[in-house]
Formats: sequence, C-alpha cells, structure tokens
Amino acid sequence: MTGADVCVAAIGLLCASGAAIFWLWASLIDVPDNIDTFISVLQRTGRINALAAAFSCGAALCAAYAFARSLKFW
Repeated sequence: MTGADVCVAAIGLLCASGAAIFWLWASLIDVPDNIDTFISVLQRTGRINALAAAFSCGAALCAAYAFARSLKFW
C-alpha cells in the first residue's frame, strides 16, 4: 500500500465512524408528544441525519477509491 492508500483508508475509517456516531445520536433523541416542541426536535434530528449522510458519502468515496485501486485502474 502506498502512502495515499493509507491516507484514504484512514479518512474512510473516520468518515464511517462519524456516520455511525451521528446516526446513533440521531436515533437516541427523544421525540416528545407535545406538538409545540415536536417540530424543532424533528428538525434537529434531520440536521444530525444530514451530517451522518455526508460522512457516509465520504466513506463511500474512499471505498470506491480502494475498489478502483484493487482493479488496477491506477
């Protein structure tokens, strides 16, 4: 493995871990029954889910790089 491969693998690891942490955090948020506070909590959960999705995209790009390298495209 080259230095670039190790760097991409480390970034992929951090991105995948970040996605897992953010999705776990979003799933643990308690949604109240009160309609006045319901919307703000759902918006907060949506923002956390968006962060998790962004980290997941980073991990997917790193995995695509590793797959392409395994096929000897570079």
